[in-house]
Amino acid sequence: MVVLDGQPAGGRGRTDERRGFLFNRGPHALYRGGHAEAVLATLGVRATGGAPGSSAFGLLGERVAALPTGAVTLLRSSLLGWKAKVGIGRLLTRLPKVRAETLAEVSFRDWLSRADLPRDGELLVEMLARVASYTNAPEMVSADLVVGQMQMALGRGVRYLDGGWQSLVSALVAALDVQQGTATSVSCDGGAVVVECSERAPLVARAAIVAVGTPAAASSLLGRTDFDVGAPVEAACLDLGITGAIDPSLLFGLDAPLYLSAHSPAATLAPAHHSVVHVARYLAPNERTEPIAQRAELDVHAAHVGITADRIVEERYLHRMTVVGALTTASRGGMPARPGVADVARSGVFLAGDWVGRRGHLLDAALASAEEAAAAAVKLIAR
Repeated sequence: MVVLDGQPAGGRGRTDERRGFLFNRGPHALYRGGHAEAVLATLGVRATGGAPGSSAFGLLGERVAALPTGAVTLLRSSLLGWKAKVGIGRLLTRLPKVRAETLAEVSFRDWLSRADLPRDGELLVEMLARVASYTNAPEMVSADLVVGQMQMALGRGVRYLDGGWQSLVSALVAALDVQQGTATSVSCDGGAVVVECSERAPLVARAAIVAVGTPAAASSLLGRTDFDVGAPVEAACLDLGITGAIDPSLLFGLDAPLYLSAHSPAATLAPAHHSVVHVARYLAPNERTEPIAQRAELDVHAAHVGITADRIVEERYLHRMTVVGALTTASRGGMPARPGVADVARSGVFLAGDWVGRRGHLLDAALASAEEAAAAAVKLIAR
């Protein structure tokens, strides 16, 4: 098996070392109990790291207050009125029992409206949905995806990884034959698959898996019409290496789609007595923000937890990061309607990616579809 990559392996999963700080490309977290964890375990890859800090606050307007993390803190929360507290308590009690797979054609907004929450309660649930799914499109995204993500996030939670996501990339690459080269087309010739390359001779094989990150890139490589999928899921990201630690370690916007989390010391990502903090704005589909103003908004969000210019040792601003290749929408039928691994109409060619297959989201979808595509390729070759 050969892995062909025109860039250093890992794509958006690469981690960059900057003056002793390890920056993922925006905030990354591994969902515990998800498809990715299971596939990695099968491959003998063990992810180490820690859970996010427990000091979680919300920002509503200019008011910063503790987020409810249980029955007692829900009752004491100054972010919610009494009607919202009762409604949130009822919704969160029911959430683990919801059969998310039955909500494929329901938008998250329509699902949430069934709870009949006052607006302050809706803002809290919408915030939880953004953090769990990285999406900011409640009227469009399918509830099967978002509810499933919320169940995982509020259940077993997530892990920040020691060494960043590069630890996963490096462990996987060590067992593979990764060759440098940029594929320009994938076609079939009789019973063979031919991969044309810009810098080297073509590769000829019985099967090929196209895992190029986005639907547009896959369509271009295959020379076919665009896949019928949603818009890319994107975020504006500010990666910070700072002195000391922050408290609270989590700050999420309720009435603005803003995120902040200290990824170390939960994970080993920074020199001693320093921290890596990721700040982000979840962008709505096709939203366009002005770079200077967008960066300023993230700086202000960071200042709410005491991150000032004199504490910043290293920083990186990523104006538009692709989070997921395509939004899973209710109007298209939710997760079951996403392109399948064999939906290319070419014998021996399969797809994999975070927008492919009916299982999972983010890395869970990428590895679940990769596992399915690999199994299909092996079955074909073994005929």
